[in-house]
Amino acid sequence: MCAEPHRIITADPALRRMTLVAIVVVTVVGVAGLVYTGAFLERVQALASDDPEEAAQLAARTFKVLTVFMAVVPIIVGAYLGQVAVRAWHHAEFPPPGTRVLRDTIVTVGPRSRRWALLAFVIALLLVGSSIFLPLWSWQLTDRLFTFGGPPFTP
Repeated sequence: MCAEPHRIITADPALRRMTLVAIVVVTVVGVAGLVYTGAFLERVQALASDDPEEAAQLAARTFKVLTVFMAVVPIIVGAYLGQVAVRAWHHAEFPPPGTRVLRDTIVTVGPRSRRWALLAFVIALLLVGSSIFLPLWSWQLTDRLFTFGGPPFTP
């Protein structure tokens, strides 16, 4: 009895280029952020000597904005992964038909594909859930830390 040949999804060169561009953009933004961080901290420190409350509010606002921006990418990735997982479950193929891949990938079919789809769905839920929960939690913590007039961790 001959085994069924494996189906392979070939790598998408355009996706590879887009991924490379995304990595370069994230690296440039990260380096620019690191450079700006030093100047920002000096500004907050100078402001703290004149108006400590305003310096604390500036630091808190900046931290809140950064947590929201850092949540955007995992939400997008989680939403896409969730869509792939649902399609994989529906077609009983992982990756599902029409999925673009970075390298040649053997398609898993049957029960194993459903396990991969379930794992992908759980990871997608964790990404989206944590990307919503962590900014909300950090905002609350930031408000507690930068509230003047009392200890920061009192209920």
